[in-house]
Amino acid sequence: MKKLLFLFTFTLLLTACKQSTTTTQSALGAVTGSSCLIGKWSDSRLPLTIKLSSEFAGDIIPAHEVNGLNRFEQMAQVWNVAASPKTLLTVPFPVAATTGFADTASFRDGEIGIYKSHQWFTGISSGAIAITQFYGVVTSTPGLGQYIDLTHADIMVNYRDFGSSIVMANAGYFTYDLPTILLHELGHLVGLCHETVRPSVMDPHYIATQRSLYQFDKDIIKNIYIDGVITKNNNTNALSMPLGSEVKGTIELHADGKCIHYMNGKKTFEHVVDDFKKNKLSQK
Repeated sequence: MKKLLFLFTFTLLLTACKQSTTTTQSALGAVTGSSCLIGKWSDSRLPLTIKLSSEFAGDIIPAHEVNGLNRFEQMAQVWNVAASPKTLLTVPFPVAATTGFADTASFRDGEIGIYKSHQWFTGISSGAIAITQFYGVVTSTPGLGQYIDLTHADIMVNYRDFGSSIVMANAGYFTYDLPTILLHELGHLVGLCHETVRPSVMDPHYIATQRSLYQFDKDIIKNIYIDGVITKNNNTNALSMPLGSEVKGTIELHADGKCIHYMNGKKTFEHVVDDFKKNKLSQK
């Protein structure tokens, strides 16, 4: 088994307000371009079987189903439609064998899952509403550059600190729409980083309920999984590890006003919430 060489963590931003960011570049590193690619799953692994914790059973409302899919599965299908003719995620979701673990390392159990956490995790910020954790191997292609060939991932939602604020419908100013969160997190699970310039569900801000993709999202997922070439002036994730190195990454979706990226435990990039995000909603 390859040695796990480093921990690679992004901290992304989720705010309940409609706000914008100013960017302060850390001297510790650089992130170029307006967006990035964490990685992708090889065709041999597709479609991914994602299992849903049984703890979400009480959140599923039969009246909300569309074509036999609940609202969690509908968010997966949104990404499937965008990647057509490939299917990224199998729907409906089977039930996970476990409701979760006390530590993040134990989630590497051979099942890709979506879980509730009622105790949260050591080393993960209590301000994170949800995290996507992934594993993979550094690789490279001419079209995508250097990226992570993903091998495992899970999504965990922080019900210890935010359970009373997470809702399935009619999200207000101080609540968070769970399908919107999962649409965003599933974007990370299939390999996308965040987008700070163009309208995107991968925007690091929670602006409002959003259960469909923007044109940018549709284009970038096709670039990665159909074309194998990024054409939107995106950069792949700036990895300095040798090809073949195994990587563990964690993406934290935060409820405060700061977005910080860490690599090898060091801060490399920082966004600070500033004023109202002008024209963001008008660009939908």
